[in-house]
Amino acid sequence: MKRFVSLLLTFVMCLSLAACAKAPTEVTKIDDNTITVTDMMGREVKVPKDTKSNTVGSTYGVATPFLATLNISDRVLACNFKNKSFYRLAGDSIISAGSIGTTIVLDSEALAALAPDVYICKISDQEKIDIATKLGIPAITLSAEIPEEVLKTYEMLGTIFGCEDRAKEIVDYLNNELAEIDKLAATIPEESKKTALCMGSEFSRVAGEDMLQTIMLQRIGAITLVDGIVGEEERYWADCGVEKVFELNPDYLFVTSSAVLDFKMDDFYNDSSWSAMTAVKNKNIYQIPAKIDSWDMPGPGFVLGMYYMMHCIYPDVVSTDLLQEKVDNYYTFLYGKTFTGEEIGYEF
Repeated sequence: MKRFVSLLLTFVMCLSLAACAKAPTEVTKIDDNTITVTDMMGREVKVPKDTKSNTVGSTYGVATPFLATLNISDRVLACNFKNKSFYRLAGDSIISAGSIGTTIVLDSEALAALAPDVYICKISDQEKIDIATKLGIPAITLSAEIPEEVLKTYEMLGTIFGCEDRAKEIVDYLNNELAEIDKLAATIPEESKKTALCMGSEFSRVAGEDMLQTIMLQRIGAITLVDGIVGEEERYWADCGVEKVFELNPDYLFVTSSAVLDFKMDDFYNDSSWSAMTAVKNKNIYQIPAKIDSWDMPGPGFVLGMYYMMHCIYPDVVSTDLLQEKVDNYYTFLYGKTFTGEEIGYEF
């Protein structure tokens, strides 16, 4: 009997652990009206229990593609856009959402007037959290600066807005793409790997070792040159100086499309001071697509950025046809339609 009980307890514990492993976001039912979720700061936040009707307001532009691809645009009362023209082209109703301020400033009166069930802000926006809390609106912090956080964000928002099935579909899709990228990268011989780095909005700025762009390069089989280089803020551009960029001398140089540039791409070739850089000499400088839907901004588009970088550096591994297939599959799955390079600004 004791042995039977022991085995039974072990079986129950295994089932319990399995259930915990499958749970995307920790949820604790508090009462008949709320559930508690853990946000990206590790804060426990109570949100309305009727998640399928929860509305949202956001001052964080990074949240917008998550909300749109989770198919809850009709519940977005306010948000910011990296580029509103993309969502207009996609025919997404999220373009009708109002505004409650910017990433920098929250319009507390507008937030109070719209009174969304949930408010979303950056992970570091303590002042905005305090304002929303005083108004009785649950504040959820979001960070999606690395692939793992992108997956966690989908799971968290899926729970908050009652669209767990759609969130799981997207997480599965992204995980499958990452697995394929890893397999492709594994085919690149060590002796064939190239050095690369990503530049920010100014000649002196590069993506440090902890930034998404550097992680993308590492994952696709490039040798990054920024070990020990980090920005003044965590996961932010490092202002290392033009001289340091020359010293790093990458085989390939990528330029972000997630920020407005203080220079033109032709400047690399027209300014003789850049002529000694290997990437310039071999004409291996590329701006990451796309002009109206950045593939190197925190969010699901990072997978396209990875395929694009791999295509530029290792075209024998990711052909033009494969890259186009990945672009079409991505937009069709996430937005219900695909777009030409001319429409959203990419070419390869």
